[in-house]
Amino acid sequence: MAWFPAELGPLLAVAVAELTDSGVLIAANAGFLRVASLPGGEFNDANAAQCFIQPNFATLARSNGIGDVYSGLLTLGDPMGVTQTLRARVWRNNGSICVLAEFDVEELERINDTVLELNREYADSQLELAQTNLKLRQREAEIVSISLTDPLTGVGNRRRFEQAMSCEMTKVERSADKLSALMADIDHFKRVNDDYGHDIGDKVLTTLGELLRKHSRSTDVVARTGGEEFIVLMPRTQLTNAIPLAERVRTSFAATLVEPLANPVTVSVGVVEWTSGETKETFLRRADQALYEAKRSGRNRVVTG
Repeated sequence: MAWFPAELGPLLAVAVAELTDSGVLIAANAGFLRVASLPGGEFNDANAAQCFIQPNFATLARSNGIGDVYSGLLTLGDPMGVTQTLRARVWRNNGSICVLAEFDVEELERINDTVLELNREYADSQLELAQTNLKLRQREAEIVSISLTDPLTGVGNRRRFEQAMSCEMTKVERSADKLSALMADIDHFKRVNDDYGHDIGDKVLTTLGELLRKHSRSTDVVARTGGEEFIVLMPRTQLTNAIPLAERVRTSFAATLVEPLANPVTVSVGVVEWTSGETKETFLRRADQALYEAKRSGRNRVVTG
């Protein structure tokens, strides 16, 4: 009959056992079988000596007499696998070795506190990493935006236009949707630079860029593609709807006085609609030809191509 009461038999929070001097189990509860990595059920003749890691069983069994043999931390388990360290008391009783081991509550609390702190640190590091990644993505978006923006006027640059043009051409070729574009060029811009200087010329360019953005839709792409040349790409837009936009830009620009100029500057505009099967080069060439015709026929006007 085991030295411990039957109520301790199924408990896992405490490990109790009775062994012979050679390490053969006489009795053990579920807790001891678990931490010692021994199977449950029948354990008669099971040798548990190898389950005592520190101190080892030979050290414990070497003590003679009756009474306490050891008190302190006891490591049990598989020497080649999982082990656990518990607070234990070992003593002799009627010639056998008795073991009572339990988890150190204070140690468990310290371990729990350590785990909680690690979890907090992990959560903090994950949050910091997420914030860093967000900042990197935002910075990357800013860099991309800068690389596609004309620094003077704030509209898109030629690279932005080329990207949008390729994308929209693919769409219209697939869906046969409408696509129009206007090409605008400031009239006598060289004269502005010569008479007033490049700073005033920059103000004129910025004013036209602002007007183009103001009169365009959010789906349109406004870009400065040359010194005083701008293009507005208008997806899902036919020529009859593109012409009024060009006229609004032309009349607004002609009515805007950029100081210290004595008179408003004007703009000539060519407008075209994409024709099925047309290449990008042909499409833009027609826009350029329409713009040239607006210049040739007197400037400050809109011509379709």
